[in-house]
Amino acid sequence: MLYFDHAATSFPKPQCVIEACVDAMEHAGNPGRGAHWPALWSARMLYHTREVLGKLFGCEPSGVVFAQNATMALNEAIAQIDGEILTTAMEHNSVLRPLYRRGNYRIVDAPGGFLDTGSIIKAITPETKAVVMTHASNLTGEIYDIAAVGRACREMGIVFIVDAAQTAGVVPIDVEAMYVDMLAFSGHKGILGPTGTGGLVLGSRMVHGEMPLRPFLCGGTGSQSHSLRQPCELPDILEAGTQNVHGLAGLGAGAAYVLDIGVENILAYEQRLVQLFIDGIRDIPGMVLYRPDCRRVGTVALNVEGVSSSDLCEWLAMEDVCVRSGAHCAPLAHEAIGTGDGGAVRFSFGWSTTEQEVLEGIGILKRVLE
Repeated sequence: MLYFDHAATSFPKPQCVIEACVDAMEHAGNPGRGAHWPALWSARMLYHTREVLGKLFGCEPSGVVFAQNATMALNEAIAQIDGEILTTAMEHNSVLRPLYRRGNYRIVDAPGGFLDTGSIIKAITPETKAVVMTHASNLTGEIYDIAAVGRACREMGIVFIVDAAQTAGVVPIDVEAMYVDMLAFSGHKGILGPTGTGGLVLGSRMVHGEMPLRPFLCGGTGSQSHSLRQPCELPDILEAGTQNVHGLAGLGAGAAYVLDIGVENILAYEQRLVQLFIDGIRDIPGMVLYRPDCRRVGTVALNVEGVSSSDLCEWLAMEDVCVRSGAHCAPLAHEAIGTGDGGAVRFSFGWSTTEQEVLEGIGILKRVLE
């Protein structure tokens, strides 16, 4: 099997992640719900995971809030904002649908799939209370200059929210240096952890109360149980209920594995794979590549003239090549690149992908089309 669907989830998981999950299943109790050793084991493990993620994102451990996934984290972040939110046409539905439900938002266009960060900054008005944008498109893979937008937001006194589902563990991130107030991350993609893990990283302004937070969910925390109000302290104000202890043990192991390799090395490797792939398919008759020369993570969107994206995806699956077709939960991004009707085929590579696998994939793609 050739697995080229890392933008959806990484596969296979590193052995250390698997072992960490199993270890938790053998030792973990419910953190914060007792003084016995299984509960304490879990509490220590969760704090260690916060520490490792803090190193990955350049934040304090207390600024790491666990969530089920990046989608939940984005919902939590958006729910903190009163007033107008500015976003872009290259967003995933994890941003677009919460905004559509709440209303009072504007969208910056991305003609041809090109998102000009200068246009985002120019679109900010006195009515704008927050900007929420992706760090890299889950469709084209293009990486955006979030630091420039974050700096402008900080100067204008508004909140900056980043969707790092496609970049966490792949692109170097420092929330303080990039002026990020809230950053949503997925645990099961670039960080190589289990599904059902992720979270919200809070910048120092949020951690130290310069911008008050309010609960998204309410429930048990193991703290202040005598009160009917959700505790105001981090992380309890944004973490209600029993955590996914087994999954978060794997997430911590994945983050440590990524740090050991070096995020810069992972990005350089993915970019090398992408260039190898693009160079190998440019000459295919009818090949259409979207934003082929941009700075990107290991993701490429393409179509072939006269072939539907769904058919091509199915033909490749019959050859045991795993890719994704369709709308990729990013309808406005598809409209921007002109694939609103038929979608596109997405190849996405990760740290476990080899150059030989990419070359084999190129050969199979050419053979299937012939």
